[in-house]
Amino acid sequence: MTKITGFVGFSLFLGGLMLFYISCNKTTTSNKPPTVAFVVLPSSGTTSTTFVFDASGTVDGFGGDANIKMRWDFENDGVWDTDWQTSKTQSHQYSSDGYYTVGLQVEDSYGFFGWASRNLTVGTGGGGSGPGYPTAVFTVTPPGGSVGTDFVFDASGVSDNESPGSDLMVRWDYNGDNLWDTDWSVNKIETYSFTAEGSYNPKMEVKDPEGNTSSTTKTITVNSMLAIEYISISGGTFEMGCTGDQGGDCEDDENPSHFVTLSSFNISRYEITNDQFAQFLNSVGAAADGTLNGEKYLHIDSDSCQVKHDGSTFNAVAGTEQRAAIFITWYGANAFCDWAGGRLPTEAEWEYAARGGNMSNGYKYSGGNNINSVGWFSDNSQQENHDIGGKNANELGIYDMSGNVREWCNDWFDYNYYQNSPDTDPPGAAEGIYRVLRGGSFFVQAADCRVADRYWGLPENTFYKYEVGFRIAKN
Repeated sequence: MTKITGFVGFSLFLGGLMLFYISCNKTTTSNKPPTVAFVVLPSSGTTSTTFVFDASGTVDGFGGDANIKMRWDFENDGVWDTDWQTSKTQSHQYSSDGYYTVGLQVEDSYGFFGWASRNLTVGTGGGGSGPGYPTAVFTVTPPGGSVGTDFVFDASGVSDNESPGSDLMVRWDYNGDNLWDTDWSVNKIETYSFTAEGSYNPKMEVKDPEGNTSSTTKTITVNSMLAIEYISISGGTFEMGCTGDQGGDCEDDENPSHFVTLSSFNISRYEITNDQFAQFLNSVGAAADGTLNGEKYLHIDSDSCQVKHDGSTFNAVAGTEQRAAIFITWYGANAFCDWAGGRLPTEAEWEYAARGGNMSNGYKYSGGNNINSVGWFSDNSQQENHDIGGKNANELGIYDMSGNVREWCNDWFDYNYYQNSPDTDPPGAAEGIYRVLRGGSFFVQAADCRVADRYWGLPENTFYKYEVGFRIAKN
């Protein structure tokens, strides 16, 4: 009995030694802070953007993800903007523009903490307010338009202190719906056409090679498509200038007559009206004095101008809505055409269309040899412009190309241009002081309304303003 007791005691002693040995040599696992990671969607925005902060990438390898909690500091000002929470997502909207550092603190079930932060640019000023961030800037041409207008979005002005512009990539959200319409690209210029009227806030985001991003937005207004009716004109060859059908009324700048070949194009059936021009001024945000960015589009200060500003919007004077627009500068006409997705016709295109294109009957005036039947001029107009389409159309169905209002063309005027004009799609003189005017007006005699008659005016339209309008062309 004594032997057994001694053996048991010895066994317990050995067991204790073994447990001591094992405990001293056992590899222990110590707790570590959780690994903290989060993303911000979108990566930049404005004060109207609701940012989503997603910490789904945060993990805790010791206590398990289900046992972690977190809190957010959206301004990095040392003041927690949320209480401790187990949800890994949080949304926030900023009240002012700025460059923010967002902080996230995570605690596991053992009291160990982890921390992470990310930078965020909020505002419409182009970003780049933080160190190492690119500067976002872009233009939209035209600044406003209608459904179908081809808007050109140009981010060529983006820059970065550490990388050349050619290394910067951009992407576009044309509708401002936080859905990117393009992938990242080094191409800085894109064209986009809206399919519905409304106010849009297109956004451009720029990224440098290190992955830093900035963004900026603009606001543009897209109106319903203007009721502009186009006539499709097939290309062809015609004799331009002082031809035999002009009845001996030619002037020196119409010589020599010469053959010109033109590509096909489109031109508006009617001259642009006061109402249409008022819509344009409202859309692009012109100033009450008829200017935009310091450039005069309309001589609204003239008492006889038929488009007025009532303190908030431009409107055609009652009863003149459908009259051909007058008091228009070349700059205003050109800007309207850009806005409406077209362009001013070249002088050669204008004359080809006025003569009836490849359906021409060789008339002196556009549509006939009797000016009274096809145009408003000094003898029948009561010295005022008239509603579009009030006289007979020409062979192509185009109205008022003889009389009513003088019409701007795209070309610079050169008195001797016909002596060396290209014979295919002539673009006009390379430079000049005056722009070409065509078609005569309600104020001039019949001879000045001939299809070959040439005239000119300063782009600012400081002299003939009361009788000058335009029509639109496009390819």
